[in-house]
Amino acid sequence: MMVQHDLNQALQRMRAKNITLTPQRYALLKFLYAQGSYTTVKDICEALIVKYPHINAMTVNSSLHVFKQLGLVRELAVIGAALRYEAAICS
Repeated sequence: MMVQHDLNQALQRMRAKNITLTPQRYALLKFLYAQGSYTTVKDICEALIVKYPHINAMTVNSSLHVFKQLGLVRELAVIGAALRYEAAICS
């Protein structure tokens, strides 16, 4: 499956840069790669809070920042709206 392949590439890139893969980061990456389109921090928090009750916007933002540095996610600024994110590795 393409999504799994892209996710695996993202995980390999994290390993190569010695970035710690916490369960929350893994869940966040998995969520982003499953979306196939842009999503907001609010949407991410709502999706992940069921499994990770302690997750919050700050945690998500810091992970997204790391992912952005690695080229794993793209950020889209929309005037008058929240920043949006999408998975960046596509086969």
